[in-house]
Amino acid sequence: MAISSFHTHIIGANRPVGKCLTRLLAEQNFMYKGVSLESRERQGLQSSGRPVYVLTPSVYNPEDFQHLEFWIDQARSEDAAIVLLSSMAVIEATNGTLVDETWHVFSDTQVAQHLLAIEELVRQNPQHLILRAGQVFSLMNDDFATRLLTAIRHEQILTVDMKRHIAPTPADDVAEVMLAMFKQASCADHLWGTYHFSGVEPVSSYAFAEALLSEARQYENLGAAELHSQEGGQVPYVWTPLSDNTLLFHSFGIKPKAWRKGLSRLIRQYYRVDMADSSVSV
Repeated sequence: MAISSFHTHIIGANRPVGKCLTRLLAEQNFMYKGVSLESRERQGLQSSGRPVYVLTPSVYNPEDFQHLEFWIDQARSEDAAIVLLSSMAVIEATNGTLVDETWHVFSDTQVAQHLLAIEELVRQNPQHLILRAGQVFSLMNDDFATRLLTAIRHEQILTVDMKRHIAPTPADDVAEVMLAMFKQASCADHLWGTYHFSGVEPVSSYAFAEALLSEARQYENLGAAELHSQEGGQVPYVWTPLSDNTLLFHSFGIKPKAWRKGLSRLIRQYYRVDMADSSVSV
């Protein structure tokens, strides 16, 4: 069944990936409705097409998880397909290890346990997609990139970890991948399942901070900021292992996405919004 015969419900449209996905759907003239995870508005049938529920919680907003079961139940009651944004944070792996979908050693953190429980609920739905994303950043919420930029602004010297690797993953790239996945899975039942995705080129948190500072300096005077590399320095407070994206790329024909291009794009968008807000408030 083609996606044109679906009506897409973005649950978490106020979260970074949800925002990016609603924009993509609007640009491509697909039918959709976006609501927050906290909403209890019953969506109902908006068209003759079958509904698909896309759940986009953020690991940086743990309160999101308590709302997911409600939406999963509603999707089941409507015989809807379910697409869940999960996280590589559910995985327990050593630094630098590439983890594929056959990996079955899971983290015991609270975030991981919440997400794993939600994944199991979603898998009870015959038509489901679960995307475990890497170190997602957007500069839209309290993610690692936002925290780094805030620290760079307020601390002359910032010490960042140079040993533990991350795979920075732009939120808009995640949205593009999710859209490509459920467009294709709706036409081929063998594609439903669980997949891993992250940006290419794993780096240390320090290297990511360097790239972020370089981009931000094009829009803001951050000349006094200094970055120091040190093992045990600042790292993402929700750390995600590195993902092997082979299954996703081969199954859906998705090409690797360079996070550095995404960083430049999201920084540009961030400062445009920031400057627009400043001009309105003056």
